Amino acid sequence: MTRIEELIRAKIPGPESGIVVRHTMCDICTPGPQCGIDAYIKDGKVIKIEGTKGFPSNDGKLCTKGAANRQYIYREDRIKTPMRRTGPRGSGKFEPISWEEAYREIAERLNRLKADYGPESVAFVCGYSKWFRPFLQRLAFSFGSPNYMTESSACYRATVVSSKCLFGVPVIGDLRNTKLFIAWGSNPFINMYPLGRGLLNFKEHGGKVVVIDPRNTQSAQKLADIYLRPKIGTDGALAHAMARVIIENGWSDGPFIEKYVHGFEAYRDYVMQFDLKTAETITGIPAGDIYRVAELFAKTDPSVISPSNAITHRTNGCNNHRAILSLMAITGRFDRPGTCYPDYQTYCHSDGGFQSLEEEFVDQVRPRTDKKGVGLERFPLWADMVDEAQGMHLATQILSGRPYPIRGMLGMGVNTRMYPNSRRFVEALDQLEFFAADDIFWTEACRHADIVLPASTSFERSEVKCYAGRFINYTKPVIEPVHDNRPDTDIICGLANALDLEDELLCSGYDNCLQYIMSPSGIEDWEAFRAHDGPIPVPNAAPYQIGSMLASGQVPTPTGRIELYSEAVARYPHLNPLPVYQDSDDNADPKCYPFVMCSGARLPNAVHTRVHPCSWPRSLRPDVSVDVHPQDAERLEIDQGDIVELSTPVAAIQVRANVTGLTSPGELHMYHGYEEANVNDLLDAGHLDPYTGFPGYKQFRCALHKAGGEKA
Repeated sequence: MTRIEELIRAKIPGPESGIVVRHTMCDICTPGPQCGIDAYIKDGKVIKIEGTKGFPSNDGKLCTKGAANRQYIYREDRIKTPMRRTGPRGSGKFEPISWEEAYREIAERLNRLKADYGPESVAFVCGYSKWFRPFLQRLAFSFGSPNYMTESSACYRATVVSSKCLFGVPVIGDLRNTKLFIAWGSNPFINMYPLGRGLLNFKEHGGKVVVIDPRNTQSAQKLADIYLRPKIGTDGALAHAMARVIIENGWSDGPFIEKYVHGFEAYRDYVMQFDLKTAETITGIPAGDIYRVAELFAKTDPSVISPSNAITHRTNGCNNHRAILSLMAITGRFDRPGTCYPDYQTYCHSDGGFQSLEEEFVDQVRPRTDKKGVGLERFPLWADMVDEAQGMHLATQILSGRPYPIRGMLGMGVNTRMYPNSRRFVEALDQLEFFAADDIFWTEACRHADIVLPASTSFERSEVKCYAGRFINYTKPVIEPVHDNRPDTDIICGLANALDLEDELLCSGYDNCLQYIMSPSGIEDWEAFRAHDGPIPVPNAAPYQIGSMLASGQVPTPTGRIELYSEAVARYPHLNPLPVYQDSDDNADPKCYPFVMCSGARLPNAVHTRVHPCSWPRSLRPDVSVDVHPQDAERLEIDQGDIVELSTPVAAIQVRANVTGLTSPGELHMYHGYEEANVNDLLDAGHLDPYTGFPGYKQFRCALHKAGGEKA
């Protein structure tokens, strides 16, 4: 073997090997702290992936999913060119067309629907990735439709609603300055590993960690000084019991409450019903452990509780989340170092330390219409606090035609398997007169579309991204498009031109729009910024100074105070202004459906459906399986790998049994989104939180029995 062959085999970059290293970022996982990637390129193809050292979020490290990027971008099921449906929806029969034909046909069909039924008859729906969201919202608004909605109808935004009810703004925990971190319902090692790394560093420097989770997760095992294991969905009762302990022992912050808090008396009277004995019965946590954690939290100053998105995935989710945040309010753990403070985001859910013009970019073309967006009449609190329609109501409105018909849809990155009763959502898509889809891969949504457009991965496009620590980054393509694909934002701007919209800025393209949105950053030489390889400090960075909200006396709630009794909620008689606790079970008969299913908890090798087809991460858990406690498995004569049937009044699926102590007796846990068997097919489409419209993914009744078949 020659030296050059050895260098190529070892993937050593340099002139001799012809291998170059170019920088991009991973777009598979969370939209917030996306990780920097060193892409090793040989002959125009990615041959190796590493994390970028010194990058703000990952500093050279990559998670399992990020390490699979090479498989991800070269998947066989990538959409290779624009396609037009030639057979029945779902048949997979398509013919290739040009981009010009695709734009023209989409524009003609959508404009016809607009003329016949009104612009509100067309829905603009965003799934993953999230990088193009402001552009799709502007496209919808310029078209005249109020029906812009995203997968955040089931992810993240309910925590925003909960936080706004209490503090008037979203909040974030200050890990840098705290002494105690309570990870409530989160597993950061898996679902946000930069935070997991941060917590390891936090513990190395003497910090204490409490983990509260019904699953004995990796974070519970590796991080927790104390681990509490509540029954599924009982988090609100646990929080109220802790509140009672804190109040009765005089550990609440009286001066803070008197000066800054509204509704304490009504809240105090309510939580008094949650004595330790009652709480132990509801949650399954020993009374002494509840008392111990309440005392530790109250007496450790500063301390912070970080409740995860998962808390909101129940029909009592918003109130459970409010109940947990209320503990911060009664102890004065707000807008002080080491507690929680307002979370002001710069652009696309990321904080770069400055206020961009993202909201203005969208708002300046907002349609003047008396038509409310999908689901906003049903979920008015959501309508007050989130600037998008509630997508969990979309299938219902399509199928019912009420309060007005939805006839067409542009869906970008839409994942049908995230919707409760996913098959019903697909049935709704088939009722549309016209449906155009954009995606990287041939998803189920694409197979039911009329026109399909191929999108680029983060390796094939540019993107502006902000990072905590006051950084901004403009990536460049590291490879040419693998197929005839285009960036989502180019597709949106191309459609804006084809639709003949009176929107000069959007029609002018991504770069001009970004220069407008990012103009407050202080970047004067945009071309130099584009040419720079890696993140740069934001010239005009002026991040939020902890303490400034309370110092100004301007808490943005109806009363101008932190609201334990939410006046925003009080506007609606069917909702309770207090964060009341109630059971989140569905109406299924416990005798017929004795198990409680919690779906969606993250696996190390998966994020939604995005890497299920990639062999490397899939090899870590190749079979679609449900976690079953050993006691239940023994009682039902189920062994590891047996085929079992899961059923609800809605549907039934068959999967493998994974017998594990990660779960508790009587509880089942299963990841979602598998094409072979999707647990969300089991969930009733009406099992939604009345406050936010969020699906009760993480608490619904289910039956389990052995279905036969050989062991894996």
